[in-house]
Amino acid sequence: MSEERPCCAPDPSGIVKKLTLPDGFQVGIINLDNILLAVADLNLVDAKTIKAELLKKVAVRNYIASGAEAEYAVALFQEYTRKLGEAK
Repeated sequence: MSEERPCCAPDPSGIVKKLTLPDGFQVGIINLDNILLAVADLNLVDAKTIKAELLKKVAVRNYIASGAEAEYAVALFQEYTRKLGEAK
């Protein structure tokens, strides 16, 4: 019996990446890499504005619990700055 393989590559926009919140809790974020790149393309310089844009884009396809926005913003911004550092 042979192993079955999917007919096509997975949709990269649906790939889930783990994000660790400041309290150590991990959440899955759909499309995280593309969101980080999309925000980087906006050439924003203010951390507060970047965090707001990251939250807005993540919330389109991911649930963010009420009251957890600040934790998500911190974790997303850390991942954003890490990812930008790798791209240089």
